Amino acid sequence: MLLKLTFNNMLSISLISLGCPKNLADLEAVVSQLKNVELTSEEKAEIILLNTCGFLKVARDEVFENLKNLKNKKVIILGCLASRFTKEIQEKYPQIYAVVSSANYKNINAILHKVSQNKRVIAINTEPKIFENPKGKTLLYNRPYAYVKIAEGCNNRCSYCLIPYLKGAYRSRKPADIISEVKTLLKKGIKEIILVAQDCGCYGADLSGKPSLSLLLTRLVGIKGDFWIRILYVYPERITDKLLETIKNSDKICRYLDIPLQHGDPGILKKMHRPPDIEKTTKLIEKIRSILPDVALRTSLITGFPGETPKQFSNLLKFIKRIDFDHVGVFEYSREKGTPAYDLPGQIPEKTKTDRRKKAMLLQQKISLSKNQNLTGKTLKVLIENYDHHANLYTARSQKFSPEIDGQILIKSKKPLPSNAFVSVKITKANIYDLEAEPT
Repeated sequence: MLLKLTFNNMLSISLISLGCPKNLADLEAVVSQLKNVELTSEEKAEIILLNTCGFLKVARDEVFENLKNLKNKKVIILGCLASRFTKEIQEKYPQIYAVVSSANYKNINAILHKVSQNKRVIAINTEPKIFENPKGKTLLYNRPYAYVKIAEGCNNRCSYCLIPYLKGAYRSRKPADIISEVKTLLKKGIKEIILVAQDCGCYGADLSGKPSLSLLLTRLVGIKGDFWIRILYVYPERITDKLLETIKNSDKICRYLDIPLQHGDPGILKKMHRPPDIEKTTKLIEKIRSILPDVALRTSLITGFPGETPKQFSNLLKFIKRIDFDHVGVFEYSREKGTPAYDLPGQIPEKTKTDRRKKAMLLQQKISLSKNQNLTGKTLKVLIENYDHHANLYTARSQKFSPEIDGQILIKSKKPLPSNAFVSVKITKANIYDLEAEPT
C-alpha cells in the first residue's frame, strides 16, 4: 500500500506505478523532487502520475485500461511507454495532459504547474547518453527493502525485446551516487538493498571500459551496518570468477542470482540472439554452485518463441530438469512490433504457448517443492516484513527469496517478533513456493 505523503497541502496528486522495480525506483526519485503538492487517493487527486510499462503487450494493455478508468482526471504519463505515446493516442485519451520521458523528470514541478493551469505538455526527447542521476529518493512503501537503480538501458539486443528501443543504450550510474543513496536508505532503517538494472553484470563498462560490478559490491559491503545486498538480473555471459568470489567473501551479499536464460534449445537461443551453447551454460551453473554451494538460483524462460517445435520445447523441459533452479518464471512469447523476432516465420498459436508454459511450470513446481523440502529442519536468518493479525502469522524472507517474485516464510510465534529486523528461525514445513517456520 502506498504511503500517504503531504507537501504543504496544495496541489493534490496520486500515483499509479506499473511494471518492474526499475520503474518504481524512477518514480521514487520523481516524488522526491515534488514541491507544494499533496499525495492522496485517486478519487481525491486533481492530477494522476501514471508510471507506465511498455515491455510487453499485456503491460501496455494495463496502461490503457488504467487510462480508461481515469477519464475524469488530468493524467501525466511517465515511464517506458512515454516515448510511444503518439499524437493519435493523445487525441484518443483527452485526459492525458502531459507525456514526460525520463530525461525530463527533473522538470516535473514546472510540468505539474502547467497542467494545473489546464495547459498540455509534451516533454519527450532522445534519452541521454549518460545516466541521469536522481537528486533524491522518497520511499513509497513501508517495507524493509528498497530498490536502487544502478544503470539504465540495455545493449544486449535480444531479438524479442523492446527495451533497447524504449530505454536506449546501457548507461551506468556513478558509483559515488549509488553509495550515497544506499547510505541514506540504511539510515532510514532499510535492511535489504536490491540493485536493479536491465543487466547488472554490465555495470561500469561504459564508465571505465570494463564491467565493475564486483568493485561496486566491494565498496557497498564496506558500509557499516547489518544489511543485505541483493543483485537482480545478471546475464550468464557477465558472471565472472571475480564476481562469484566477491559474493562468497561477504555475508552481506545475498547468496542469490537471477540469471535470465530464456530457453534450453540451441536453435531457439540462436534466434533469440542469446548464447546458444547449452554445455557452456550448464558448466557455468556448476561453477557457480561449486563456489557458492548455498546459492539460490532463479531464471526466466520463454515458451512459444517463433518456430519452436515440439522437439525444441521438449529440450526446454529437459533443460529445466538439468539446471535444477530454485525459482523459474515461465512466460509466453509476446510478439512485439519493432523487434527482429516480430517478422520471424512460424509464429506459435496462443493456446500452444499457454499449454507449454503450464507444462513447464508444473515441472518447475515439483523441483521447487523438493528444494523447499530440503530446508525442513534447518535454521535460517530471515528478515521480518509483516504481521497478519487475523492469521497470527509473521511473513519473512531468507536470502533464498527475492521480494514480490519468490516465496515467503510464514512464522508462527507465541512471542512478539521485531518488525523490519533479522531473526533466526527453524523451518518446520515446506510448500511449493512458501516455507513455514518457528523462532529458534
